[in-house]
Amino acid sequence: MREVCARGLDEGPDVRFDMPDLKVMAREDLAVAWGLNRVRVGGDAETWSRGTRVFERRNGSWVMIHQHVSYPYDPATGEARTDLRPGPARR
Repeated sequence: MREVCARGLDEGPDVRFDMPDLKVMAREDLAVAWGLNRVRVGGDAETWSRGTRVFERRNGSWVMIHQHVSYPYDPATGEARTDLRPGPARR
């Protein structure tokens, strides 16, 4: 998974990824991070998704042990809605 993401980011024209309003909760050796993901390509293309990542502390370092990314879907078509944007308060 890491290699696929790295190739996509390395080969894409001006790809930017950020997570505004990222939430993180950590207890002992387990942490969860969640929020909206914004991916921008070039000056115009932008998609939003929701992401959750789970980390475990191993030998003093945090290691991602689970990741889930999803888009809302349109119940009428059953297809992902990659064109949706959050309201102004989230940007």
